[in-house]
Amino acid sequence: MKLLCIFFLMFSINLVNASSIPTSWSKTKEVARDKVYFDHAITKYCGCSYEPKGVSGGVIDNIACGYDGSEAKYKNAITVLDWEHVVPASLTPAKQMACWVNGSRHVCERTSKDAQAIIFDLHNLVPSVGQTNRIRSDTRYGIIEGEARKLGQCDFEWTDDITEPSELIRGDMARIWLYMSYKHDVDISEEEYLMFLRWSLSDPPDEWEFIRNSRIKELQGNSNIFVDMFIL
Repeated sequence: MKLLCIFFLMFSINLVNASSIPTSWSKTKEVARDKVYFDHAITKYCGCSYEPKGVSGGVIDNIACGYDGSEAKYKNAITVLDWEHVVPASLTPAKQMACWVNGSRHVCERTSKDAQAIIFDLHNLVPSVGQTNRIRSDTRYGIIEGEARKLGQCDFEWTDDITEPSELIRGDMARIWLYMSYKHDVDISEEEYLMFLRWSLSDPPDEWEFIRNSRIKELQGNSNIFVDMFIL
């Protein structure tokens, strides 16, 4: 019954067109940090707090959260705040646009409103320890059997092809993937789709996710219906 309700909501609720997408990557990160996460300065994968620094960056407190990236690559980004695309920009339709094919992502960010609507969508951005963001790169999500933790207390596992988020946040990440597929036609396989539905149902939104969704709707003009459906 729950799955039937989800499929019904997918096709019966209209998403509002985004009305105020930022026009630069720098501005997008600034808005995310200062207008969405201003009172929830916690990284997504590892639960590390950060202090804002500069226009849109921050410094990670990796000691307090038990984060240890000394045995992994990208050590120079252990205390750096990144704003991560949960669905990597390179896996979105923006990469197929002429501005990217004949230029680059940066060209799309400067010149294409269609690409900006995808790449700068605030629903797809989360704060991340710079090291984890760079380790993940543009891999997809999945389950890694028997993979040991390599970053101290942070429940973040990876291979060259897959990243496995903690059970505590899988629903959050799944709802972002489902949203990006529905809103921006991001390609996900049937197997992934069913996995994300399972993750979403087993890990419903918490209070912060509802607050985040509401703030982004106010800023951007549309909400994530895969969060909204838990309110009905």
